[in-house]
Amino acid sequence: MFVGSFKIDGNPTLTTILFLSGVLIYFSWILLVGHALFQLLPDRIELNYNLFIINSFIWLTSYAAVMIISEGEGMTFSGLAALPGFYVFYAIVHFIMFPARVLRSIEQGKKAAIGECIGDFFLIVFLPIGIWFIQPRINQITTSKEGIQKLNDAQASREEH
Repeated sequence: MFVGSFKIDGNPTLTTILFLSGVLIYFSWILLVGHALFQLLPDRIELNYNLFIINSFIWLTSYAAVMIISEGEGMTFSGLAALPGFYVFYAIVHFIMFPARVLRSIEQGKKAAIGECIGDFFLIVFLPIGIWFIQPRINQITTSKEGIQKLNDAQASREEH
């Protein structure tokens, strides 16, 4: 978010580009964690990975379009034009909740309920603080013997296809 906090007076286009770059870098971590942890998820636990990818694309595209069109000022929608905004809101909440739910599901060995991973959700929302609590858990999962074996199996299956 440091990159996105710069503002260049007299050049709204460059300011918008810097802001969008900061947002994309910030949320790339969430996307990468969701992807990597999903590969480590036991086969018996089913979470909708495709919806995670679709929602990440929808909200990032919508956000970038609004910021570019409005030159970084944001927009307000009303009436029927606001309806897609409700889905975009759901998409960003799901985008953030997915890695939290996958992380908790791996730790518990069963599909985690929404209420069980709400704390991890807020740690991801407040990532500069939450990363100190979440990243060690992710490192522990990915460096465990089972995690390394699961990653190797996923790599081997991709090479076969």
